[in-house]
This record gives sequence, structure tokens and C-alpha cells, in this order.
Amino acid sequence: MRILRPERAEQLMRFLNRYNLPMENLDLLDRALTHSSYAFEHQLPYDNERLEFLGDAVLGLVVTEYLYREMPRASEGVLSKQKAAIVSRPVLGKRAEEMGIGELLLLGRGEEQTGGRHRPVLLGSALEAVVGALYLELGIPKITPWLIREVFEPGRELSHTEEFSDFKSMLQEYVQKTFQTTPVYELVSETGPDHEKKFEVAVKILGKVYATGCGSRKKAAENQAAMRAYWALLHPQGRQSDTPLQKSPDTGL
Repeated sequence: MRILRPERAEQLMRFLNRYNLPMENLDLLDRALTHSSYAFEHQLPYDNERLEFLGDAVLGLVVTEYLYREMPRASEGVLSKQKAAIVSRPVLGKRAEEMGIGELLLLGRGEEQTGGRHRPVLLGSALEAVVGALYLELGIPKITPWLIREVFEPGRELSHTEEFSDFKSMLQEYVQKTFQTTPVYELVSETGPDHEKKFEVAVKILGKVYATGCGSRKKAAENQAAMRAYWALLHPQGRQSDTPLQKSPDTGL
């Protein structure tokens, strides 16, 4: 077992105190934050990969129960998509970065020099390893409130943003299933010089403009328009009375 330096122990304690996690085994948390590149360079007999494996399973179980209780009317398909989005590497990586896990990681020189401390896949894996360590120390009942508050709810919000979702595919699937038609995208305007273009796109459903979106690329504008239309369909009470579509069936979201 590696003896933790006082400054390292203090760094880990600050993280635990920030989230009110009563974990005493700092060695286990340190292991969860030890990348294989660091372990190789320092000839350590362990890294965080086994804890990552465990944490992945814990996350899967807890998020499944969380969504099952939070979305009582959602179909299995909707639940599966929501789960996959929340525990995806990009979303977990973003959340890990926001939580400061990148600053706690022990990385080898090569990983450090190539930006590993900010790489979403590596950060998401580290967060899973931390979850595995917390599970071993505290158990599921004690870590579930923290997971919901700090991982699942923020992750759910992140998964609904343009950065992490293909809203064109989501909108098309929904409209085809509900209205037996497909969305149509039309370019409204294209402004600005070649190096600083701005596109505005409208999405039509049943021949009527349902939302518009803007972006520096046409695809980005289409995705924003699709996002706005998709969420308006899922939350019809927020739509104005003159919108063209009838109230959509409950999706459970």
C-alpha cells in the first residue's frame, strides 16, 4: 500500500468534504484516481481499472432504479435511451470535469502531456472508479442521494443539450411514430461573410413551421430547431394556442 503524502490526503479530503461524503479510506479513493499510465511509470501494483468496472455496474443499477421511479409512465424504450444518455462517456466526462475530478487524477507523463486530464473518456472512467470506491466504503443506500444530486440530475440536464444529443434523429423518430410523417427542414436565411456564416433553419411538421434554430453551420441550426420542436412536443402545455399540431400523447418524460 502506498503511503499518501499529507498534501495528497488533504486534497482528497477536500473533495469528500465538498460533497459531504463520510469516506475514511483515503487509500481506496486514491486508487480510484490512479490511472494505469501513472501506475506503470511508478511501478504500482494497482490502478483504477477494477474500480472503474465496479463503478460502471453500480451506476447502471442505481440510475435504472432512479429512472424507474422518476418516470413511472415511460416505456422501456424511453427508459433505456435516458439511461444510456446519462451514463454515456461524454456526459459522465463532462460532469467529472465540473466536479474537479480531473484535478485529482494521477496521470503518467505521456497522458498528462497529451491532455488526458481534460479528456472526457478518461474523466468519465475516473468518475466510475470513484463511484466504485464509494460503493465499497459506504454502500448503495448512502451514496444514492449523492449520485442522484451530483451525477444523475446534472447528467440528465446535460444529455438534453445540443452538445450531447442528436435531436434531429430524436424528433424524426417521435414525429414518425406519433404523426406518421417526417419533419422537413428549410433554410430561412444565410448571413455573414464566408468565415463567419450564420444560418437560420425552420423545421416544418405537417406543412407548418414549428420551430427555428440558428448556428454557424447548417447542421447545427437544424439540430437546434429540432431540439426546440422536440421539447415543445414533449411539453405541449408550453406551446402557444396557434401552433399547428394537436397535443401529443404522453411519453413519460
